[in-house]
Amino acid sequence: MPQLFSQILKPFVNKNVFRHNIMVRTWRSSTQGHGCYPIMLIDHILKVGDSSDGRIERGDESLGEKEVLIKDPKLAEVVRSTMNIILNQRGQDIHMVEKTEYTLPKFIDNVHLYMEYVSSRKITKNFYFPSLPKGSQVQNIAMSSCPDINNEDWVMAVKFSGSKLKLYRHNKDFRWIDIETTHESISPHSSLMYSKKDQRFYVPTPGCNYLCSFDLNFKEKDKLEFVEVRKKDLPKYELFELMEMNSFTRTDHMVESPSGEHFLISWFYGDEFELYKTLTVIHKTKSFKVFREDEQLTDRKTKFMSYTENIGDLCIFLGHGEAMCVPASTIPGLKPNCIYFAGHNYGVFDITSQTCSLFSTDEGLLSSTQFPSWPHPLSLTPN
Repeated sequence: MPQLFSQILKPFVNKNVFRHNIMVRTWRSSTQGHGCYPIMLIDHILKVGDSSDGRIERGDESLGEKEVLIKDPKLAEVVRSTMNIILNQRGQDIHMVEKTEYTLPKFIDNVHLYMEYVSSRKITKNFYFPSLPKGSQVQNIAMSSCPDINNEDWVMAVKFSGSKLKLYRHNKDFRWIDIETTHESISPHSSLMYSKKDQRFYVPTPGCNYLCSFDLNFKEKDKLEFVEVRKKDLPKYELFELMEMNSFTRTDHMVESPSGEHFLISWFYGDEFELYKTLTVIHKTKSFKVFREDEQLTDRKTKFMSYTENIGDLCIFLGHGEAMCVPASTIPGLKPNCIYFAGHNYGVFDITSQTCSLFSTDEGLLSSTQFPSWPHPLSLTPN
């Protein structure tokens, strides 16, 4: 596999890659056999066009949509795992098992989340969270900070299928705190996020007219708070565009930049007939809409969000756990003003040109059903 990476990268980055490899490696130390240049690989594939060895071809192109056809199954798997590595921003692996050596008899019908972490002695260990009912399906996890087993101050919130929420406070109380919700208050397919600026967790309601909100000190029987979302400066659409968008499904995701700016991302999917081995209907990413918070108008009860096609040097990442936002200039190979997405579809959306590049294979669109990829109701199930 490392040879495959080297061959793909060699025509464009050669020695320049090694000059920047320390910066790239900071994304995730556990790239293992995948080399140290995951973002440069994606950047190269998007730029290369039809490769001379036939492993990459330009697929169908239409207004606002490009398809990158990866003919080599091994390369397709590398792209999939590379995007997953890029999008796992915290570098923490969360898993679920039915029972452990510590499971008490009364919890034999429960399951456990556990997290792999590296101890102060550089030894990989597992930390087990309190047990959960068997059949629990985890959709999304958000954390107040990068978890440190020796630090008491981090909090983890978990979003389950059925719009259920639970909270865990490390070293404060070894149990899950149930957060009472309803199907009407939590969007089943949108993501949970934590704002360091506000010190609150947010998740959109089904229509994204409100954000469901709770803080780090939330207790059982406390009431959730709701922040109204008011969108401004919406683009003008032609009639055919409105008709097309009315047929799309949508999920909404909040993200916070390193400087504390808030963005609201609407992710649109559409149904299409595609002929791969057989004629089938596929549900694929069509476009994104980005809204930036107007901090001068926003207060505790209302967030004013203005439509934008320019987020500057920033990149947004959707697909694993919380959405993430980083400056493109800090990581070689990142393209500014873009959204990188993974899960049900894999690709890159250019906000400037409003163009969506999707990775595909001869079997169909590149996709994954492994946790924690959303927005579709995919579950983390026991090993």
